[in-house]
Amino acid sequence: MSHNYTSSFQSELFRLLNETVDYVVLRNFEGLPERNDSRDIDIAISRKDYNQLKLRLIQLIEQLGWRIITYLNSDRLVTWVVGYADDANNNELIQLDFFFNTSLFGVELLSIRELLNNRQFNGRVYYPAIGIQFLDKYLYDRAVGAPYPKKYEATRKVAQDSPVVKDKLKAIFGVKDTKECDGLSGSKLLLRAIGWNLRKQPFGLMAGIGRFLYTFTGNYIMSRTGFSVGFTGPDGSGKTTVIDRTIDRLGDVFATAHAYYHFRPALFGNLGDVAHSAGLKKDVDRNYSDPHRGGKTGKLSSLARLGYYSVDYILGYFAKVKSKTRITRLVVFDRYFTDIICDSRRSRIYLPARFLNVWRKLFIPSLDYNILLTASSDTILSRKRELDEAGIRAINDRIDYLAPQKGYLKVLNEGTPDEAVTAILNHIFDQQHRKNLKRLK
Repeated sequence: MSHNYTSSFQSELFRLLNETVDYVVLRNFEGLPERNDSRDIDIAISRKDYNQLKLRLIQLIEQLGWRIITYLNSDRLVTWVVGYADDANNNELIQLDFFFNTSLFGVELLSIRELLNNRQFNGRVYYPAIGIQFLDKYLYDRAVGAPYPKKYEATRKVAQDSPVVKDKLKAIFGVKDTKECDGLSGSKLLLRAIGWNLRKQPFGLMAGIGRFLYTFTGNYIMSRTGFSVGFTGPDGSGKTTVIDRTIDRLGDVFATAHAYYHFRPALFGNLGDVAHSAGLKKDVDRNYSDPHRGGKTGKLSSLARLGYYSVDYILGYFAKVKSKTRITRLVVFDRYFTDIICDSRRSRIYLPARFLNVWRKLFIPSLDYNILLTASSDTILSRKRELDEAGIRAINDRIDYLAPQKGYLKVLNEGTPDEAVTAILNHIFDQQHRKNLKRLK
């Protein structure tokens, strides 16, 4: 059943834009505001107007019950991903990209004035003249050495011979037409663009490169604009289904912008394989269909396993998690270090839960959200019989131990998977909104 939350939000968004600022929707504007045929909305706007709009946009988002899921500030654009989730297991997301110019590494290719010049209005949204539509995408793609996308070929055919396109290509790249431009490398075209900027606006070029270096360095080192989620629970808690439904309900915005890992980042191989390769172990048990097949290990063996996995968690976090969450990306773990605390039989690390929890706080990089998914023993046994009642109770006791602590959310999956997903998404959306409001101030 369609609830048209997105259509309602977009209608209010463009009412606000039309009343307050100068802007143009760069691409895929034909169906707006009622219909959005793309995963995002690209809006060109001046920095001054964006700063004027920001507070009112936050107010609109909150008034309509939406929340800011991710926020990224870079030199040439600001990205907001906003989401809505109701109590009837429905949620929708929209990505808003606010562009301040067309540039690469701070080198301006098309100014905001050029993007806004000759804008047209179809009674609902403002959009740029066909030549500017083409140049915005074409100049950037050629400067990075990429071909102009085939899906925009109709725009190219109409625009490429227009005076505005030919004049701009001659000025910025020193070529007479797109055919000549297509034959040059991206590095050569970028150098020509730098030369043009040096002649026409040297101080603007220095400011642009400085802004790029500042925001890029800040985003690479400090930013966590994306988020990470780990799911832990006993076999039979419905974890796999809930994870799949969670990713599915995050929709097109995260469809190609998420990474999925099982248990750990896996920079290093399975411990048994490593020991076998080193000649420390003759045989390797690869009966992975039975995760609780191994016998109980002693304290020294458990500590050795803990140390090996911890190095993988620490290094793997920066190599595989942080590298994605520093920008607007999602990382999902089916089990994480939390599983070592809750299910010692699976990892064969038989150490006290309190010790492992202290170890986690001291050494293991934390995910943004840790979901403790479980159900009653009767419910779990009715779904899957990989554990006995005593084993389920032991895991649930450790889940109850972790649940009150910061960063954890316990979810009882006794109903439909979508009910559990709704509880999870509402929690994540609320927490992300609070974090992003602080970033936006």
